[in-house]
Amino acid sequence: MRPDLKERLSSCKTLPSPPGVASKIIKLANEPEIDIDEIVRVLVLDPAITTKILRVVNSPMYSLVRKTENLRDAVVVLGLNATISLALSFSLLKSLPHDGANAGIDYALYWRRALLAATASRVVAETVGLRAAEELFLASVIQDVGMLALEQSIPDIYKDLPKQSQQAAVIQRECDKVGIDHACVGGWLLERWCFPDRIRLAVSASHDLDTLSTDHEHGLFARCVAVTSLIAEVFLDDTADHPDFAPLLDAVQKHLRLNKQELGEMIEKVGILIPEAEEVFETRIKAESNTERLMEDAREILMIRNLSALQTVDSLQVQADSLQDRTKKLEESNRRDALTGLYNRGFLDHFLETAFAESVERHEPLSIAFTDLDKFKDVNDTYGHQVGDQILATTANILNANVRSSDIVARYGGEEFIIVFPNSNGDLVNVICQRIVQAFQDARHDVGTPEEITVTISVGMATQNENRSFKSIAAFIEAADQALYTAKLQGRNRSIPFDLVEKMRVGQK
Repeated sequence: MRPDLKERLSSCKTLPSPPGVASKIIKLANEPEIDIDEIVRVLVLDPAITTKILRVVNSPMYSLVRKTENLRDAVVVLGLNATISLALSFSLLKSLPHDGANAGIDYALYWRRALLAATASRVVAETVGLRAAEELFLASVIQDVGMLALEQSIPDIYKDLPKQSQQAAVIQRECDKVGIDHACVGGWLLERWCFPDRIRLAVSASHDLDTLSTDHEHGLFARCVAVTSLIAEVFLDDTADHPDFAPLLDAVQKHLRLNKQELGEMIEKVGILIPEAEEVFETRIKAESNTERLMEDAREILMIRNLSALQTVDSLQVQADSLQDRTKKLEESNRRDALTGLYNRGFLDHFLETAFAESVERHEPLSIAFTDLDKFKDVNDTYGHQVGDQILATTANILNANVRSSDIVARYGGEEFIIVFPNSNGDLVNVICQRIVQAFQDARHDVGTPEEITVTISVGMATQNENRSFKSIAAFIEAADQALYTAKLQGRNRSIPFDLVEKMRVGQK
């Protein structure tokens, strides 16, 4: 931080500061040995904080069998560090400024963002297995506190700034005005307030995680704080028909090693927690209709569709780049089926060998679908092989139109096709395969007669993941083939997962 800016901040008489109770709590946080009675004596000085802590400990987040009715019992349930973090969060939420005359900051938006980040922190901590959930809650609440300091020291810094819900616009304005952003100022302010190192470092690094080494002791904690801010930003995005998930998806993949489906599940959990958080914070955080719309978008965009806007940050990009390097070594004429334009059997064998090995090595899911056109021999016998070839070419178009760019569609032989779904679990693949079956039901083929015909498809699926592994590629394909055979036996024109085949076998026994 520039010396002149530090001096200006230090001399600002209206700089935000923690109130009496919060100061006492900070002091407790820095003492290596404290006891329950000591923290209870401090917290009872503020009945509002006591009420909120009791409300939190009795909420569904802790799923207690018996209701906790006194503060001492609540501290026992939460633990000392968790209680301190929650108490400090509530104290700062109440005491820091919430409005200002002619302020450039949109204070209502600022606090909605803070509370959304705090709400998201519980879900993020649970997803990545971070034990310090309440400490993450505190860091998420105050990660933008530097904005309050800058507002007081440089009154016009946020004046006439549109799109304050987008951190990129806020950061750009700060850098243009003073050469640094509010994360740096926030870290300085928390050091001034004697906050614990982990909180201070997480706040100061929240906009540039590269300042902390990948193996830093507080690295995961800091990455989680940054992600809670991006989740809040998605919930605050009311300007577009559909929120932009790309920056958030990029962050969770890069910093938390989570995939699209896991992010979709996190978004849904945060949306479910919002009403509970509004009750605890006694304020409105997000419009219900907007929350429902966003959760629908998350389920659709993050778990099913592969939007081009997300393709550049998809976790499969590494595999796609690797695949591109490998496939350059093969001549185009040797990897494509001449009739359908799909990948041929030779290329499929080569790709599956690599994908299967990577699935085992990286502990990533891998799914395949074995498909077969129903009663295709009758089509050839009735209308001739020329019509049959035309339908095979159309089949390739239908399959390509209903899978993602990262999936591989290959002609296995005759009217049989195999689809490979890298890094994809069974639930997602089942959705795609059901969509493929429906697409074939809806397709009509001109065979030179007054009436067009329909050719349906049967699909068998198999998935290798943490719950099931196959000894070889042959065993993997055999499982999908068994599921396809079951689909045929059950009347064709359907998709069957191998898991269902095994359950049917158990039931027959």
